[in-house]
Amino acid sequence: MEEIKTRFRADIEGLRAVAVLSVIGFHYGVPRMTGGFVGVDIFFVISGYLISQLLLKEISATKTLDFVRFYGRRAKRLLPASLFMTIATLLVGYMTLAPFEQIEVAKSAQASALYATNVWLLHRAMNYFSPESSLNPFLHSWSLSVEEQFYLVWPAFLLVASRFGRRALVVAMLLLTAGSFLGCLYLTYTKQAWAFYFSPARAWEFGAGALVAISPAANWARKSGSGAVIGWAAFAALIISCFAINEFFSFPGVVAIIPVLATALLLLTGENAAGPSMLLTTAPFQFFGTRSYAMYLWHWPIAVLGSVFVSVNAATYSAFFVLTVVLASFSYSWLEHPIRASRWLAEGSVRAIGLGGALTVVGAVSGLLSLVIAHQAADPAQAKIISATSKFSVSNEAGCIVGFTTDKPLRCVFGAQDYRKTIVLFGDSHADQWTTALAGIAEQHGWRLVTYLKASCSVAEIPVYNMRLRRFSPECARWRQEAIAQIANDHPDAVLVAQFSAGYVKGPFTNLGSNAVDVDTWEHGVRTALKELTTSSPNVVILRDNPTPYHPVGNCLARAEWRGVPLNACNRDLAQTTSQPVLLAEQRAAASFDTARMVDLTPAICSGAVCPAVRDGVIVYRDANHLTVDFTLVLKDELESSLTAAF
Repeated sequence: MEEIKTRFRADIEGLRAVAVLSVIGFHYGVPRMTGGFVGVDIFFVISGYLISQLLLKEISATKTLDFVRFYGRRAKRLLPASLFMTIATLLVGYMTLAPFEQIEVAKSAQASALYATNVWLLHRAMNYFSPESSLNPFLHSWSLSVEEQFYLVWPAFLLVASRFGRRALVVAMLLLTAGSFLGCLYLTYTKQAWAFYFSPARAWEFGAGALVAISPAANWARKSGSGAVIGWAAFAALIISCFAINEFFSFPGVVAIIPVLATALLLLTGENAAGPSMLLTTAPFQFFGTRSYAMYLWHWPIAVLGSVFVSVNAATYSAFFVLTVVLASFSYSWLEHPIRASRWLAEGSVRAIGLGGALTVVGAVSGLLSLVIAHQAADPAQAKIISATSKFSVSNEAGCIVGFTTDKPLRCVFGAQDYRKTIVLFGDSHADQWTTALAGIAEQHGWRLVTYLKASCSVAEIPVYNMRLRRFSPECARWRQEAIAQIANDHPDAVLVAQFSAGYVKGPFTNLGSNAVDVDTWEHGVRTALKELTTSSPNVVILRDNPTPYHPVGNCLARAEWRGVPLNACNRDLAQTTSQPVLLAEQRAAASFDTARMVDLTPAICSGAVCPAVRDGVIVYRDANHLTVDFTLVLKDELESSLTAAF
């Protein structure tokens, strides 16, 4: 049977360029391109359009579908370059990343090879926008997994629906698209990660492209002046969405309609010579559009692994982009295009399927071999780093930190049974990190230590945005007020306040973006909390937050040890780890009350102008901002003397 083909449209190739450059721009820190991740949505709509057009044309001509041929084409198109990227990433990862990181990368490689990355990420409960996502070089393959999972059901769906006539086909496509969209809306505001990664929740974007493929308005859009105007308006909306949307939106949700609808309208009007096609068909857009798949494959592993060697800035991201284009051009010219154009593979669909199966197996086995090698590579030095950075505090082990969606305080008690004084520890996870040392101090002095701890919630009375929940957290305000009321009932001799201060305030130490508060709001929030706490206790102590290295120190140390690099490469300058405006704001707030004071352990954490990753043989930080339990025990005497002096 003669192979069914669709007509090449240069405007769609240019639209692919917009999609891939948007995603790369977002990942490579192009200023203000906060919504570049919508490039993936553009790809989804384009795929739905092209594949549906191809399948419907074959159904119309033959009354059936050659599934072997269809999946053979997909295998030829996607798998060779993907396998090349996978093996290269695993090899460079072995030389670059610590063994425990290699284990995670190998598992991700296996998921990627099986087109199940989105399922793996849901299993790992990994947020696309969270800092830890930047450590996974296969994170970007989630969208390829979604696409291939869609293709497992879409051809059969179209074939069955078309049996009942064109009207039934259109109705079925509308119902599926609408149902997927409603499901996406529900999940966006209840389980955002599922809305983002789950294939059925993204099917409506493919469906939007498919509906354009059967639209009766194509001839009108191709020729009319209003079609050109609509096209330019859609193009403008698409570009604006790349800069106006950001990671703090509830995405996909309602806001995803903008890039999806804009892309659908561009597909509809794309052949209008007076529309955006005059731009999209130019040589630069064609160049990047032709290589869009390969560029998408390479750009993220380059960013993740490249950032291990160099600090990321405009210059290094520019170098990453050049390397992306070079590798993409190589893999396109020597793998993707030759295999896709192979006569031998084209003459036998089973051959292409066989090639796809073989490449899938090779990719999965490569991940498995990397996993075995990584497990064998672990040594005592690596084990020591992992042990130190994974040790939990006594309050954490006791389950004393309430979760994100809980608003009821949890009162935990440590220290002496026959106590003479009651000390309350009030705060977030930066308060929790001190509980092992504080429990020991309380035991020695005959004190009772009572804790009120909640993850990612400040003691300062401010609106708190939760990055995990992707929304502001009213639970924090309710927890804070009830905890303060319960603290009053404890009649404490002293209240110790500790929190990730700079993490809530606009500046270099927060990932909350515009949802962080300014320094004045922070100062007012601290003062408000102190006003209430000073009525409950004769002594309120603010423990200045520890210096924040703002990079995963445990990972850095493990990588340095693995590569034979001096561990002091993971140190940070004091000026880069502390916020003077936040400190001054808290000092001013404390100075407003005779019974409130601050304790600053920074000199005991940092050495002069340097905050070391390892001090006196003890690892200081367990991640990008928390101290290790072992190091808080090193500071136990310093903390004890500071507290006893304060009250």
